[in-house]
Amino acid sequence: MTLLAALAAGLAAWLCTRPPTRRTRTVRALPRRVLLRVLAVGVGIVVAVVIGGIPGVVAGVLVALVAPRLLVRLESRAQRQRREALQRQAPMAADLMAACLSAGATPRDSARAVAEALGEPIASPLRRLTGALDLGADPVSAWAGLAPDPALRSIARAAARSAETGAPLAALLAAVADDQRDEARSRAEAMARSAGVRSVAPLAACFLPAFLLIGVVPVVASLAVPLLQ
Repeated sequence: MTLLAALAAGLAAWLCTRPPTRRTRTVRALPRRVLLRVLAVGVGIVVAVVIGGIPGVVAGVLVALVAPRLLVRLESRAQRQRREALQRQAPMAADLMAACLSAGATPRDSARAVAEALGEPIASPLRRLTGALDLGADPVSAWAGLAPDPALRSIARAAARSAETGAPLAALLAAVADDQRDEARSRAEAMARSAGVRSVAPLAACFLPAFLLIGVVPVVASLAVPLLQ
């Protein structure tokens, strides 16, 4: 039963992070949250059966409630790569759009030019934006469509604010680009500081056993052997 619980938990994590294929198309066609809840309930039932009694029921209910919230935060490799690429492209996109606007282009033409210049992954949301503007969508609503991407949220808010108030968008985008570069610099510095902390674990895993075998075990053995004799 313990093995079954481990397999169920592993299946949940695998389905959450694995890119979709033809074999998993039918399963992945279900809404992600529904699939995770079903898997979490199954794991909770297994946990309740393995532990047994009232503690097992309590543990099973907790697993069924908490597991979906934890699994939904897992990020696949493709999603992580897209997020990181958007974070790198966003400051350049803001600067390029500000330059196009300063040269006299409209926001729609500026977004189209940036999409062609930078390419994917930022090209897809910008092309959806320009497509919506070409169809006559409200500019505020069209720019708000970029907000779900955290890297593009500042650009979307600046453009929406400009469409509502008439503020010069070029100046707003230049400020957004500066802020995003500062955030990227802060993230890089935080990662550099945490690298030393993360390197301690493998160093301790290698050094501590060697220290025990070379320094502690011989001393303990030399003290214990006369006592045993």
